[in-house]
Parts: sequence; structure tokens; C-alpha cells
Amino acid sequence: MGIFYGGAFPTPGQSCTGITCWTPPPIIWLILPIICGGALLSGLIVYKFAPEAEGHGTDAALKAYHGDGKIRWRVPFVKAVASLITISTGGSAGREGPTAQIAAGFGAIISDVFQLSPRERKIAIATGIGAGIGTIFKAPLGGAVLAAEILYLRDVDADVLIPSFLASVISYSIFGFFMGYDAIFGTTEMTWSVVQVPFFLALGPLCAFIGIMYIKSFYGTKTLFDKFFRTYGLPTYLKPVLGAFIIGIFVIVFAYISPDTLMVALGSLGSGYGFVQLALYNMLPLTVLILLPFAKTLTTSLTIGSGGSGGVFAPGISIGGFTGGAFGMILHILFPTIIPLTTVPIFVIIGMIALFGSIAHAPIAVMIMVLEMTGDFGILIPAMAALVLACLIMGKNTIFREQRERREDILLPHN
Repeated sequence: MGIFYGGAFPTPGQSCTGITCWTPPPIIWLILPIICGGALLSGLIVYKFAPEAEGHGTDAALKAYHGDGKIRWRVPFVKAVASLITISTGGSAGREGPTAQIAAGFGAIISDVFQLSPRERKIAIATGIGAGIGTIFKAPLGGAVLAAEILYLRDVDADVLIPSFLASVISYSIFGFFMGYDAIFGTTEMTWSVVQVPFFLALGPLCAFIGIMYIKSFYGTKTLFDKFFRTYGLPTYLKPVLGAFIIGIFVIVFAYISPDTLMVALGSLGSGYGFVQLALYNMLPLTVLILLPFAKTLTTSLTIGSGGSGGVFAPGISIGGFTGGAFGMILHILFPTIIPLTTVPIFVIIGMIALFGSIAHAPIAVMIMVLEMTGDFGILIPAMAALVLACLIMGKNTIFREQRERREDILLPHN
């Protein structure tokens, strides 16, 4: 994207002054050959060498955990290359899902080498998931907890916690030595009061409904693409190309409507973290904040639901952030004395927590991770308020279909 598309996209962690210098690409239509070329190359690599590496990766890692714990040695490397291509050419996907599958794959490889028992193999895979995600998020504590929490809808695997803590510390220490230890997102002054808690509570149901839309859209798109290509007997490696083509047309059309829709189009590409950073600085217009959750849901569904290689974690975090930002900005307009502008970024952060924490059925881990990503644990109370309601409304809807109900399920004959 940087070499062929140009422009200077906003990036997370930039200062309030530095991020204002971002510029859109000079030739918008170039997105079409770039994103389609990346999708074709990624599709060819995945479907030729490791078809199980398609999609967002976390489900594949969970499937291995709940299954025989076997992952082919080539999968982590195929997943890494395919995801790099998908994300770097503009696909709406995150690095976290692929990292989970890559790290789980290394856990399986180590299990093969040391001939670990079936139970130890599962623990190694789960530990890899936690250490990988915690490191790429720069959230080692949240990642370690995630390893035990993300496996089930309503349960945790306590045996995973201790090795996951150890692996996460080691992984984060090495990663930070090269990439730095600063939080992913930069934040400005944020204040909240007890009087605002009812408004934070109201954000929970909104995030739950947007999250359910995200889940339905993602899996609906996947079903539609699978059925279309199966019906007409088309090569499976072309599925990501069709998804990328539709995204390219969407970006071009939106880019030429207005400056606001141009921001929506560009914010729907990649992980979306740069535009979340703009939202944290109150630099996105309300129109953009309202449209971005729907645009990001569409492009993510088309990127990964079509078979592209990337994660649903980062887009889900971004969708939640935009949802929270839009809600907070509307409240600021309606009740400026109760919800001052300095409180709106808190709604952005709580939106990230409430939406993805509920759709991943990992509320504790995601809450810790997002607070680590922003470096502000002072909003723990309002975050808990919104998260509880979001989880209650979410029910059994989940973005990870390989999650089991609870640990007892592994003992049932039909499983």
C-alpha cells in the first residue's frame, strides 16, 4: 500500500499533532489492482499449500485444540505469508487472528518434537494462542488470560493460565526489545464521573447489536461465496479476488462522493487502527463515525468471508471503537454539559471492549487487553458496566464457531 498506493495513512500511537498530517492516496482507483493482486497471490498460496490457513485463523487454532491437537508444520508459514500479503495490499483484516494460528502451529510443532501427551499438546496450542495475541497487541496480561478464556463460550481452562503467563512474558519481552514497549494507541486527557455511568451502560446494548450484525454479515458472506463458487465450479483461489474486487469498487465510489465518505472508504481498509486513533483524538466527523462500523463490517466480511487470510480481531476492535465514538459524539451534542468532549474518547475505548469482548466471549481478557493497548486502567468501572450488558444480550452468538459451550463438552460422545 505504501509503495504502490501512496499517501500517508494515519497510524496508531501517533501524537495528536503528527497524525493531523495524514494524506489520502493521490490516485484512488489504484486500490483495485493492488487489492485484487494481493488477493489472487494470497489465494494461490493458501489453496495450493494449506487450505486450512484460509479465513481468520483463530477458529482453526481452536479446532486443533478441541480436536487431536495436530497442525501441519507448513501451516504457520503459509498463514504468515498469505496474511502479510492480504493485509499489506489493503484487505480489511487484522494481524491477531493469523498470529494466533501461527503461534498455535508452533505449539503443535513443539508437541511433535518433544512427543507431548494429548493433554499437554492442547495446553501448548492454547499457550501459543495467548502468547501470540498478547504480544502482537502489546497486551501480555490480557493475552495470557485470553488463552484460557477464548476456548469456551461459558468456561475457562485454568490449566492453561500458568504456562500462558510465562510464555506471554517471554514473548512480549523479546517483541518489545525490537518494537518498543509503548501502548499501541496514544490517548489524550480523558475524564468521567459517576453521573455518566448510565450512558456507558447504554453503550453496551448498542455494541451487542452491532456485534451481532458483524457476526451475521461475516458468516453470511462466507456462506454466499462458498455456495456461489461451488454452484458454478469456479476455482477456489479466485474467491478472495472477487471479494477484493467488490471492496475496490466500494472504496472508489465512496471516495468520490464527498471528503467524509473518502475517510470512510480509507478507514474501512486494513486493521482500521489509524482511524481509531483519530477517533481517540476527536478528529473524525460524526458522519464518518456513524458510517464506519457498517463500512468496516462490509469490507471485513468481503476480505475474510471470501477466503482471504487475516484476522477478525482487529476489525472487531475498530468497529467497536467507531460505534462507541459515534454514540459518545451524539451524546455530547445532546448533553454537552454532562458528556463533555474529553469524555468521548472513553466511549471509543469502551466500545472496543464491549463489542469484541462480547462477540469473542472473552470479556475479562479483552477488557484487560484494550486497557493495556490504551495504557489507561482508570476507565475500568465504566468499561465493566457496558461489557456486562453487551455479554448478556449477545447470548450464544459468537465470532468463533469452534468454541465449545463448556469444558464438560469434551467428554460427551457426540463431540
